[in-house]
Amino acid sequence: MSVPYLGDLFIFGSFITVILSLICYFLAWRGKDHLLQLGRNFFYAATAFVSGAIIILLYLILTHDFTVAYVFSYSSTDLPLGFLISSLWGGQEGTFLLWIFFVVLMALVMIRTAGSFEKGNMVFVNLFLLSIIIILLKKSPFELMPVLRTEGAGLNPLLQNFWMQIHPPIMFVGFAGVVFPFAFAMTGLVEKKYTQWAESARRWTMFTWIALGTALVMGGYWAYVTLGWGGFWAWDPVENSSFIPWIFLAAQVHVLFINRVRKGMMRFSLWMVSLSFWSVLYGTFLTRSGVLADFSVHSFVDLGLNNFLVGGTIFFVLLGSFLIFYRWKDISPNPSFSKITSKSYLVTLGVLVLFIGGFLTLIGTSAPLLTRLAEEPSAVGLDYYFVTMTPIAIAVMLFIGLFPAFRWNNGVSKPKLLIIGGSVFTLTVATLLITGFTYSLMYLLFFGTAAMALINNSFVLIESFRQNKFIPGYLAHIGIALAMVGAGLSAGFETKQTLRLPMNEQVQAMGYNLKFTQMVDNPKGFDAYVEIDADEDHFIAKLPHEFPKNQEGVMRKPHVEKYLTKDVYVAPVAMEQTGQNDPSLLEFSKGETKTIDKYSITFNDYDLSSHGESGMTTAGAKLTITYDDKSEDITPVIAVSGDSVLTEHASFDYENGHVTIAGIKPETGSVFLKFMGDFIPKTETAQNILVIELSKKPLINLFWFGTILCFLSGALSMRKRFKRTESAQTEYIDVENLKKEAVS
Repeated sequence: MSVPYLGDLFIFGSFITVILSLICYFLAWRGKDHLLQLGRNFFYAATAFVSGAIIILLYLILTHDFTVAYVFSYSSTDLPLGFLISSLWGGQEGTFLLWIFFVVLMALVMIRTAGSFEKGNMVFVNLFLLSIIIILLKKSPFELMPVLRTEGAGLNPLLQNFWMQIHPPIMFVGFAGVVFPFAFAMTGLVEKKYTQWAESARRWTMFTWIALGTALVMGGYWAYVTLGWGGFWAWDPVENSSFIPWIFLAAQVHVLFINRVRKGMMRFSLWMVSLSFWSVLYGTFLTRSGVLADFSVHSFVDLGLNNFLVGGTIFFVLLGSFLIFYRWKDISPNPSFSKITSKSYLVTLGVLVLFIGGFLTLIGTSAPLLTRLAEEPSAVGLDYYFVTMTPIAIAVMLFIGLFPAFRWNNGVSKPKLLIIGGSVFTLTVATLLITGFTYSLMYLLFFGTAAMALINNSFVLIESFRQNKFIPGYLAHIGIALAMVGAGLSAGFETKQTLRLPMNEQVQAMGYNLKFTQMVDNPKGFDAYVEIDADEDHFIAKLPHEFPKNQEGVMRKPHVEKYLTKDVYVAPVAMEQTGQNDPSLLEFSKGETKTIDKYSITFNDYDLSSHGESGMTTAGAKLTITYDDKSEDITPVIAVSGDSVLTEHASFDYENGHVTIAGIKPETGSVFLKFMGDFIPKTETAQNILVIELSKKPLINLFWFGTILCFLSGALSMRKRFKRTESAQTEYIDVENLKKEAVS
């Protein structure tokens, strides 16, 4: 039995065992408890099959088995070990397999921890697994090549980056994680456990939010250091497909506090959990259906899976909606707040703002699909996101800034924070205006509210440390505020300039002396080196230029010189040459005659009579060389075998002349000929000119540091939950104070 066939067998085995596990868990849920252990055993078998399939695919990649189409398409023998492993998630089939692999691993944890929710949860988890495994049966990662290949096409050069070795797996950990809060919610609806499910799903929600957020930041950093456009977030539809469930989960994390304090927003909580899950399914359809092929640099090609992707999404949307509406009247509509002067009210407003932000992003991301239904498909521009999301960010910063000053139920607990926050806001706006800040009112409000949020939450965090009572939630808010300030400052106060750097000539710009010193060839292309000097800065920027195998064009990578207070960003734009065109390289159509010096050259036709060695395709160009009423017929030959190209020049009897075929243009039938000899006119020496974009990004490190603080706080919050019982207290909630407030 061949190894690829064994991989297919494992996928089919997972399909059968997931179905059997689903049936047993469903019957156990209906009261036949003796089938519970059998359901577990079938799921353990499914886990073994899925794990075996992913191990086999990794083995095929590491052993360069190019008989498998997936291995051929996404790997090659020249890739180092780390990038070979990355090939596992280089294409759609591999990512689907990775997705269900993480789901089955997490489900093993849930089986041990879910308690009474296990039976119902596993019904919904198995349903999800079934929907993805069906796709793998349709498009298997173990499909064989129609012809034998000795070398692979290789991994996309853009994915050959350290961050792409860890970003996709963490992203799919997040995608796998959204399944479980949804399963808890649906089980809670069926079993009428309208409050218990939220308590049980709390850790899963926080874990998934951290995983998705971490992956988003890693993806942003990869774009920043690899793509060369100078930013880390472009509102690309594929980026958004991960951001949307993350922002819905952020809303849900805060709804859980309202659930606990006031038993409020229970209905809304169900919608937020469901939207997080549905948006992952919908994003999967958008990115893998080919809908975004013309609008995103990240999208996958269409593998003919649209019906399966749409069907799975519709099934879970209908299932979740039916259960929510079916139990709607039974769910207590407790108010989420009693007074508008309370933490509960601010959290409620914040949750609604996050929901609106996610919905607006969803609309913008769906533009190619929505416009396709009415007319020519088109995407929204960046202006859409600036107009819609800037007010969202301002509102979030405002609520975060006001939050520490209020009690949960009613009243101001820290009036000094209102004074401090207002003063910080006013001082920030005034400082920006005095220093000549020329951006819009929205930007002033953005920086003012972000500064207020940063200072107020810092005061409370320091106070909590003094009381030996660390509260991770405030650290998360500080991280968000820092990230917003860093993003705003690096974009709003960025300086940049496009420069042309002739080789070995010094150019001055933006306080720097720049010199393009050398070009060094390498197997993938060449590296351009630029020396950059200033009073405080001195570094050499290495700018790789790669010519991807089996792809057109050149891939350029930027150089990022990092300092504590800024980044100096050097992005290559183009490589130009001065001097005349090469007179020895000419393009001929059939029957065309051209002249070099005293020689007349006619391209008569192709000679396809010679077939060369086995496996080689050969073509000759029939030429007539005329000089002083004399003519000579010659035929240079080109031979192609796989990725190898061989040329055989043809000589003629004038001035050491000879000619080779430089290339053929199949669409027009023309040929490119390279002539050599003493008769070729001399040209001036060409000079290389490197075109770059130089930019300075002030305080961008605040963004990266802020995101680290934010997700670190989430991890600390989860750690605290594992160290205490769920009923003791939450990050923001002091139970004794709540009792006092209730009395008053």
